[in-house]
Amino acid sequence: MVLFQIRMNSYMEKFSDWITRKFVEWQANEGRRKTIEDFAAYLGTSRPLVNMWMNGNKKPGTENIKILAEIFGNEIYDVLDLPRPNPYLQKLNRIWEFIPEEIQKKFSEEAERYEAQNISERVQKVSKPAKIRKLK
Repeated sequence: MVLFQIRMNSYMEKFSDWITRKFVEWQANEGRRKTIEDFAAYLGTSRPLVNMWMNGNKKPGTENIKILAEIFGNEIYDVLDLPRPNPYLQKLNRIWEFIPEEIQKKFSEEAERYEAQNISERVQKVSKPAKIRKLK
């Protein structure tokens, strides 16, 4: 439990430094000093939440991580020691609503066939008895 707490504190410090740096960079890009409230509005969240992030009191939840990734890039996943999402899946999620329904259906059916085939192949690999080599 103590090790988990130390790791969590490390990620929180890393994240709070990162979000603070992003605030400073954002101000520089804007060309003038801005408030944390302005930054929170830019992020689509509240000032108290951004304050908690910057002070290391809270880390972002799943939805805010996605929003931060859209704004600042996938570096957020590295900062929080989370796996980066699959870029192909992210692209599909972005364009899915623009794909005609009949193509969505075909794609979904093909994915299900692929899943069933993959599961079948994995089961076959597991169920094959291991060859035992005789030692001389």
